[in-house]
Amino acid sequence: MLLRRFILHVRQQQWFAVTLDLVVVVLGVFVAFQVDRWYEAQQAESRALAHFDSLAADFAQNRERLLKAIGYADRQISAALALRNEARRAEAVLSIPELNRLYSETSGLPTFEAVDFAYRNLINSGELAGIKDLELRERLAEFYASYELTKVMQTTQELQYVNVIQPYTIRNLDYAASGRPGSATETERQSLEPLINPGLILEAMRTKEFENIVVAQWERAIDMRSNYRELLDSVTHIQAILEKQK
Repeated sequence: MLLRRFILHVRQQQWFAVTLDLVVVVLGVFVAFQVDRWYEAQQAESRALAHFDSLAADFAQNRERLLKAIGYADRQISAALALRNEARRAEAVLSIPELNRLYSETSGLPTFEAVDFAYRNLINSGELAGIKDLELRERLAEFYASYELTKVMQTTQELQYVNVIQPYTIRNLDYAASGRPGSATETERQSLEPLINPGLILEAMRTKEFENIVVAQWERAIDMRSNYRELLDSVTHIQAILEKQK
């Protein structure tokens, strides 16, 4: 309709009407373009808010998991110190079951597995660049890069347990009484009773190798706790940034 009217005005040399028709067309295109841009901006903002919510949920879980891992390491450190003090006494004060429990506690492996669903979704969808907050993007990248180092450390600790701690325990202690915690439920452990000789720990405690093993476990737990605390600081910073996006 508009095109026919425009052609008619040209044929009739009604230049004012021609100009008016052109203005109407240009304005129409401009308005349509602006509306389209506004719609795209609204969609982008909606997607960004959804991503922020997903990231917030992931990092709430990351905080919970890190606090749990730090608590585990704290217990391991306390157990190692208590056991070392017992080993240096002329005669152990604690009972044999308690000594075996402390040794078992020192043999644990605190672990942290990061939640990264939202971050991977951002990367896979190509929408990570759409997050305007540069600091948030940088902090996310730093956190997950640090987590890769954490995984290497945890794997190294697992190897240390398998290659050093476990063989030592099998050679010198009653493994069922003092093995790694979490490897079996209490009901499953009871199926191994009667134990071979839980009192072997009293003899082992008088050796330099025993104290070195305990100190090595203490040192390992210290290292892991320090790493988890750094990750927790990063999580706290990321959560603060996400809170501002609400």
